[in-house]
Amino acid sequence: MSWIVEHKRVWRVVILGLLLMAIAGPWVYDRIYVPSEYSCVVRLEGDYCGIPLSGMWIIWAVVAEFIHLVGGLAMGATASAELGRLFLIILGALLLLLPFFSTLLLTLPGERQRLQIFHVAVWGLAAAVGLWLLLSASEWPQRQLWGLWLYIALAPSMLILEVVALVARRRASQAGGIVDR
Repeated sequence: MSWIVEHKRVWRVVILGLLLMAIAGPWVYDRIYVPSEYSCVVRLEGDYCGIPLSGMWIIWAVVAEFIHLVGGLAMGATASAELGRLFLIILGALLLLLPFFSTLLLTLPGERQRLQIFHVAVWGLAAAVGLWLLLSASEWPQRQLWGLWLYIALAPSMLILEVVALVARRRASQAGGIVDR
């Protein structure tokens, strides 16, 4: 366990790289109509094929929706139901991105002990979102959506790793007589 605490910056940088890979990788398919007599890379069902879209595409789509909403609010054309839907979409996108930013902050030089508790909570939320994505899907995502799978695997793994690091650090500080603030 001491290796985890001593090398936390190293494994956090590795996780940042893996998170970037996960976000850049495919998460969903854009369904397009292609008659069954023609081939396609990913045949979804019947006459539909899928074009993989990355997690970054999802983030840009959320930004575009937000801009659309602001324009609709300025014109007075946005309904409250649309506001609620957009709020949930933006909240989901933030929950997917928060682990990246909290990990980035913890890899910077300096002690951020209070941020570490927030960081563990963020990874817990990311693990919950990943579990929700799996449970709410009508069928298991296909293995070609490796970006989504990588994110779903990283979230609980990092949660466990960060909790172990936090507990080990607290034990070490209590054994050394250092008060952890």
